[in-house]
Amino acid sequence: MLYFANSERYRVIYKQGNKRILIGTQLGETEAYEIVSLVESKNFEIIEVLKDHPRSKVSRIRLNNLDLVLKVPREKNSKPWIRFLTLFRKSEVFKNLTGMKLLNSLGIKTTTSYLACEYRNWHMVTDSWLLYFFLDGKECLDLEETFESVVSTLSSMHEKNILHGDAQIRNFLIAGEDPYVIDANPKKSKSTFTKALEYAYLKRSQPEIERYFNDKISKSSIYKFAVKYDKFGRVLAKKKRAFKKALKLDFL
Repeated sequence: MLYFANSERYRVIYKQGNKRILIGTQLGETEAYEIVSLVESKNFEIIEVLKDHPRSKVSRIRLNNLDLVLKVPREKNSKPWIRFLTLFRKSEVFKNLTGMKLLNSLGIKTTTSYLACEYRNWHMVTDSWLLYFFLDGKECLDLEETFESVVSTLSSMHEKNILHGDAQIRNFLIAGEDPYVIDANPKKSKSTFTKALEYAYLKRSQPEIERYFNDKISKSSIYKFAVKYDKFGRVLAKKKRAFKKALKLDFL
């Protein structure tokens, strides 16, 4: 099977009936199999656990003398409803890898993909993980000197009609003097409202950053509506979580 994004080809290798490997670099087939085998057998050094949360586990590792990040989307892998949806769409890790390649091809700096692997049963993803190169950067959260470049980066994405997908301040890093986008789920959109909603989300994650929005954004009626819509959505999401918890519907 072949995947395409922005005229680049992504080669998927079938090793067994339930396993698929997506290569983000110029790895050969044999080398890719070896990498997967090392990860499956946990034959690597954990340098640092960057995140250990029910939603995902992210670790900085050393594997074959490479400084990599291993991401396991626990929630996406385990929830039955999300598993069911993978009958019709790519796994989270495949979307992450192709998203990195797409952003880099558009001149938007992000992490560099290496390899992703997913395991399917009855054509549904039951487990998956992603490797990408470690980026030694600083979080932009509460780092005001980075706010202007964060806004500029998000605006640049929107000018290309690309949404970040999770435009909170934690998902922007500064490495050297350059801003980088991380944990993105880029998708195309020409809608002014969806772009405004990303600014509203960015503002919610770092209220002070709104001072760096230009007047075209901050004074627009669409942005003001997006802020209210985002607030309403949070209230609704909170009630939905409480409802699911009360009825023990956490699998949804």
